Amino acid sequence: MSILDSRDRARARQHPRVGRSPLRLLLGVAVLSRLFLFCGDAVAQEGCVTEKCHAKLLKAATVHPVAEPCEGCHESVTTPHPKKGAKTFKLTQDPPDLCNTCHSVADKKEVHFPVAQGMCTTCHNPHASDEPKLLAQPMKKLCGTCHADHIDFKVVHGPVSAGACTACHTPHTSDKPKLLLKEGEELCVGCHLEMPEALKKKNVHPALAGGCTSCHNPHGSDHPKMLADEGEAVCFICHGEVGEVVKNAPVAHPAVMSGCGSCHTPHASDNDRLLLNPEKETCLTCHDGILTKAMKVFHGPINNGKCTPCHNPHGGQYPKLLAKEFPTDQYVPYTDTAFAFCFTCHKRDLLQFPETSFATNFRDGERNLHYLHVNNKQKGRSCRLCHNIHGSAGAKLIADSVTFGQWNLPLRFVKTETGGGCSPGCHKPKYYDRKSPGKKPETSKPGTKAE
Repeated sequence: MSILDSRDRARARQHPRVGRSPLRLLLGVAVLSRLFLFCGDAVAQEGCVTEKCHAKLLKAATVHPVAEPCEGCHESVTTPHPKKGAKTFKLTQDPPDLCNTCHSVADKKEVHFPVAQGMCTTCHNPHASDEPKLLAQPMKKLCGTCHADHIDFKVVHGPVSAGACTACHTPHTSDKPKLLLKEGEELCVGCHLEMPEALKKKNVHPALAGGCTSCHNPHGSDHPKMLADEGEAVCFICHGEVGEVVKNAPVAHPAVMSGCGSCHTPHASDNDRLLLNPEKETCLTCHDGILTKAMKVFHGPINNGKCTPCHNPHGGQYPKLLAKEFPTDQYVPYTDTAFAFCFTCHKRDLLQFPETSFATNFRDGERNLHYLHVNNKQKGRSCRLCHNIHGSAGAKLIADSVTFGQWNLPLRFVKTETGGGCSPGCHKPKYYDRKSPGKKPETSKPGTKAE
């Protein structure tokens, strides 16, 4: 044994860790190096999201596909990371260029403000979200952040209520106004499937030429049907003259007080004036006692299915909504302006002349019996003392009976080819004949209807 070996053994006994073989030392270095490499691999595999850093960043239902690894969008600018008071990473590009690397936005006329400003993260979470499309909030709440005046109503449009703003709008760009998916009524009929068929009817409301929003608020309203205003006030925006009548008329039509929809359909109809039903049928819906099954002869306008030649349907100056003045009393001192209502259609000549051969068929020879009954300056008789205004079972709208005070007096009118007669409670039987004055009917007696 050499002196050198004995010294080495002595040193080893005094210092056990010194003097170990170089092989063991190299082995230790290798193990430590492997350990460091393993830890480095573990950190690299975990990335930026660990229990200590950004732990909740990617914990959501929808994760942005490029969020792992982070280097897809971020790059280091300094070390170490993290560094107090300094940002050690930056985006590889500024938005929207960074987002446009993957997401192209169509070049269209209308651009949503956040898109135009490159504010993608105003609406989207770039990492993860529990909402579809990585939205930063539920859609209704998100859109309401800027458009608060579009969501708070008593009556809310279905898509708005459901938070489905993109059912009508595209969120980025559009060639349509208001970022709409489709233009005008084409968008609305996507849900309101009954409307295309309805709009094929003969008469379409002209307001529809301006689109559905002429009358409706597309998001919601404080009024039924999402109307832009209360009831008939919407209609009066265009139909101002009707509004003035309704507002100022001394006699109001109760149906109007219930809303224009009582008689009219707002979109389209096969009937004139957008009526729900033909005019006469519309009126008889409420006034069902006006015409009876016993009536065989009807007033001319009613024969034509019309009521409005005599009645103002919205409001009037005169009782019964009549278009012109008509006396309410049974006896009226006659003047040349009396019965203006009747003489809108009928010629006043029929009671102007005491004698006539042409002005009326109600004459005995040439003695004018209309003149006799009506043209009396003290006690002229009203037309309705003898005539039923709407219809009658007999000719010439002659009434079966007439109310006189507390009595209901039968008229017992009969008609012949050249005259007729009556036997009411107010006078004894009277007959008239245009060819033979005073001639009694040969085939009929008062109280028997002649053919």
